[in-house]
Amino acid sequence: MSAVTSWHEEQGRPKPNMRGARAVLNAYKDRLAVEKEAAARARQATAALPPQFRAMLAGVDRSTLAGKWNAALVLLGFATAARVSELVALDDDTVTEVEHGFDVTLYRKKVRKHTPNPVLYSTDPATCPVPALRAYRDALAAAGRTDGPLFVRVDRWDCLAPPMTRRGRVIGGPAGRMTAEAAAEVIERLAVSAGLSGDWSGHSLRRGFATAARAAGHDPLEIARAGGWVDGSRVLARYMDDVDRVKNSPLVGIGL
Repeated sequence: MSAVTSWHEEQGRPKPNMRGARAVLNAYKDRLAVEKEAAARARQATAALPPQFRAMLAGVDRSTLAGKWNAALVLLGFATAARVSELVALDDDTVTEVEHGFDVTLYRKKVRKHTPNPVLYSTDPATCPVPALRAYRDALAAAGRTDGPLFVRVDRWDCLAPPMTRRGRVIGGPAGRMTAEAAAEVIERLAVSAGLSGDWSGHSLRRGFATAARAAGHDPLEIARAGGWVDGSRVLARYMDDVDRVKNSPLVGIGL
C-alpha cells in the first residue's frame, strides 16, 4: 500500500483510497489473533540489559583477542545505542580516549548526523565499556593495527583475519572490516552460549539501552538524542511504553 501511494504521488495522481484494503488487512489480523498465530504479534528483539551482559560475557576468555573483541563489541554497542551497521562503520580515528572514558563519533543514518557519544566508566568492571574498549584497542595495536576499521574480523586461531577471496578476487572489506550481519551473530551466539531465552539480534543492544535508560528515569528526549532516534520515533515510544506501563500503571498506589 505504501508503494502504491508513493507511486501515485510521484506521478502527480490523487492519493488512492485505502479504506477497503485496510479493512481486509485488519480482518486478517483479527483472524490471526483469534487463532493464536505467532504472526499476529509484532516481533521485537529482546532487550539486552546489564544482567544479560554479565551472563553473556561470563564465559568469554578476555585474555584472547577474540574475547576482547566480543566484550568491546557488546559493551560499546550498548553504551552508544548503536545499530550494528553504525557500530561496524566505526574507524579507529572516531574513538578518542578522554578523562571521562572515551568519546565515540557515530554516523547516525536515520538522522543523517555525526553524533559524539561519551562512553563513561561504570561501577561494575565486568560490564564497564571503557576498559573493555581500551583492552581491545591495545590488542589491535599489538597486532599491528592502529588505524582503519575499529571492528575487524578475527579468525578461529585468534588472529586478525586476512582479506576474504573468492576465485582469486577480494570480497568484503579489504581492510577486514566486520559486516553488520557478523556483528549481529556475535550477540546471538553469546546469548545462546549463556543459555538466555528470547529473540536475540543486533538490535538487542539498542533496545536494551533505551529500556535501561528509561527505567533509570532519564528523559525520553535525551534518550532519543543519545541514540540517534528521529523525532517522534514510534519504535522508541514503544520501548518507553514497555517500561512506563508498569511504572505508571493505574494499579500503582491504589491500595489493592
